[in-house]
Amino acid sequence: MMHVVATAVLAVRLEFFRDNIVVPAQRSLLLATVLGSFLIVFLVGGWLLFKDPAGSVKPIEWLVRFLCPVIVVPLLLGLLRHDFGTDVEEALLLGVLALGLDRLLRFSLEAWSERPLRAETAAPTLVVRVWHSVRRATVGFFERPGMVLGVVIGLAVSHGVYMAVWAVWSHQRFSTFGYDLGQYDQIFASTLHGHWLAVPALGWPENWGELNGHADFGTFYMLPIYALHPRAETLLVMQASVLAWATVPLYLFAKNRLPTAIAFVVALAWLLYAPLHGAQLYDVHMQPFGAAWAISAICAVDYKKWKLYWLFFTLAILCREDVSIGLTVLGLFLALSGHRVRTGIATVVVAGVYFVGLRFFIMKNTGFANVFKDLYAPGEPQGFGSIIKTLISNPAFVGKTLMNWDKLRYFFQIFAPIAFLPLRRPALWILCIPGFILTLLSTAYLPTIQTSFQYVCNWAAYMLPATAIALAWYGDSVVGRRHRLAATMALLTASIVSSVQWGAYSPHQSVHGGFIDVPFARPSAADREREKALQELMTKVPESARLCTSDRVQPHTTYHLDNWTLKDGLNDCEYLLWSNVYGDLGNDRGSTAVASGEYVVVEQHAGVTLARKKAKAPPPVPSAPEPEPHAP
Repeated sequence: MMHVVATAVLAVRLEFFRDNIVVPAQRSLLLATVLGSFLIVFLVGGWLLFKDPAGSVKPIEWLVRFLCPVIVVPLLLGLLRHDFGTDVEEALLLGVLALGLDRLLRFSLEAWSERPLRAETAAPTLVVRVWHSVRRATVGFFERPGMVLGVVIGLAVSHGVYMAVWAVWSHQRFSTFGYDLGQYDQIFASTLHGHWLAVPALGWPENWGELNGHADFGTFYMLPIYALHPRAETLLVMQASVLAWATVPLYLFAKNRLPTAIAFVVALAWLLYAPLHGAQLYDVHMQPFGAAWAISAICAVDYKKWKLYWLFFTLAILCREDVSIGLTVLGLFLALSGHRVRTGIATVVVAGVYFVGLRFFIMKNTGFANVFKDLYAPGEPQGFGSIIKTLISNPAFVGKTLMNWDKLRYFFQIFAPIAFLPLRRPALWILCIPGFILTLLSTAYLPTIQTSFQYVCNWAAYMLPATAIALAWYGDSVVGRRHRLAATMALLTASIVSSVQWGAYSPHQSVHGGFIDVPFARPSAADREREKALQELMTKVPESARLCTSDRVQPHTTYHLDNWTLKDGLNDCEYLLWSNVYGDLGNDRGSTAVASGEYVVVEQHAGVTLARKKAKAPPPVPSAPEPEPHAP
């Protein structure tokens, strides 16, 4: 405890926790404080034992049990400093903190229940009054479920606005990409104009072209909202809003089986869940929408609202084909657990048939299989069939592909923030299948095992409800309630720490979203000038012209339907548009096209360049042949 006080009073810098760097005088004072505190405790304990050998042991033993969680506080102090270590180090240490704090809190809470002196006789009057006031206010708040629900809704709205502003600012700073925000904005814009799921940005300008990649049928029911303001910003706001909305059904699901206060903590854990922050700050994807609707479906089935369940099930399964894997596993869990057997069986059949029919018979492509390409069976045609053969015939090899530091780091980043609660009950392991298949089983695609990408939604949709179930399984016995409270306190602590290190609620005010760090920062004057220049140049591009745009420019221009990506080629485009933003893939190709003489610059302003393809010179008109002289 003295170590904690000393590091706080001395205000040691991050370098002390990260690199063990501190000025000699501070280190000497730290050593003196820690060693001195041990000496004081030793002398006081020895004196008490000397004065009363029989009566002093029990109070000392009680005090040790009550204060034992203090052991992990130095580790907590380090983890509360952003960039305390590498992601691997932070994830592993957070796991140690979450599990250690849980176990130590059990001893502390047990000791508190046995306390030899009541607070009224052991503490000053002012402390007692403050304690009772806080306790009455807290208990009174959680005894009003309507008020708690109102606070949860308020927190969800605030979180949604916060994340939406963050995402839109990132877009306005030209930090979003053609892959994937431009791609999805084009899908929505094309569908809005009658070209269903056409996406020239990916080279698929025909109707239903997106089925070459993914089945984003959710586009159709989201289209009315997008049509209110058909721009990429609308999609960013929609994504942030839907993920924030999921807080409410998750809370209601937890409240159906847990005390209100603990259900409230589960809702906070969703809002603080750092992996989701990175995922929603990397452009727009359909998995976050699918995760939110899946949680809504879980809540509906728990309350026996069957029509709502099938509505949310439909909204979720239409988001993307891989969402149906999670829904199939959800149905399996409902059936095997005996919780909702008939609904579970129906869910398995519908979701399973949907995935198999769509993935193997309608979509036809096997591009996504490359994510698992190290699992291809040699000598077999490459594709999902080859992967399945390896999974069945060579589990040892499959296990070997799981053994690397990146996957260990990812595993701890997913589970440490929720104190590993879903893993403590083997019956809940079945809900890990979607995340395991779609992330940890991958072998040749790093984004699937990084929390800054959308794939974490395959975990979050089921692990947060599973956390509520795991807490409920402690039961309502005296010991069960004590263990549940310890686990809840560990959950809240781990959630806060993970957000400080990797999430949106951190003094650092930056989240790693996708491939880059995304700061919470307004667009600069230069960004605003660049956007203004870009839109002015777009007025010079005929609506029917084929346009090629660079990676950072494309999300700002995909309302122009015939919009291709410059980073992959010139695509026989009539116009090229690029910027000088750092990392804007394709701007070098545009400059090269102008330098070669194939294109000519139309206008350049604020670092944005518009070029037009030179008109081909008309072929020369052949001259008439001279008449042949007549024979005499």
